[in-house]
Amino acid sequence: MIRWVVVLIGVFAVAAVNAQTATIEAMLGKQNFFYQHTISKSMGSSRFGFMHTSSLHAFYEGEEMNELMSQSYITYSLTDFVKLGLGTFYASKPGISPSASLQFRYANRDFRAFLVPRVDLQKSGSVEMMLLLEYTPAIAEGVRLYSRAQLMTNYGPKHHNRSFQNFRAGMLLGKTAAGIALNIDERGSEVSTLYNLGVFLRHQLN
Repeated sequence: MIRWVVVLIGVFAVAAVNAQTATIEAMLGKQNFFYQHTISKSMGSSRFGFMHTSSLHAFYEGEEMNELMSQSYITYSLTDFVKLGLGTFYASKPGISPSASLQFRYANRDFRAFLVPRVDLQKSGSVEMMLLLEYTPAIAEGVRLYSRAQLMTNYGPKHHNRSFQNFRAGMLLGKTAAGIALNIDERGSEVSTLYNLGVFLRHQLN
């Protein structure tokens, strides 16, 4: 577990140097330790950019349940709200595959929404849908409520592979948020469900 955390933080530190947006989050839960980072960068004044995200579930008991997921894309802005992504998707069980995604984005001062359909570009690959909603209204000078829901589901040609629902609720001061976290994970064709309740710390570097 420690090895993977160190590797992911190292990747994040290198990639975040020139990124426009870079966020890092850690969650200490009852069942496992959860880590996630996201990096995005525009390439000058062109429509091209780069997006990378990785997450790690490291269980305190039962290492066979540990899971690493990582995605990296070259993106192309079709409009101000839609990007096309071509790159790679990696997960511990299926391994690495070429991948394509569409990234729909809406944001204002207090609210952000992302909808990302994705598909493996290989025979018998999977299809996936991810939705992220984030609401951060001001409640006092310099203090905001932080709330987020991140939902994902992934299916192969014949059955369900993986889904999750991650929820966060806390306070946001400047670029740092902390509070209560709940991760709900569904795995496999028989849909085994895991619940992980804990606390989280999130920071935006750029």
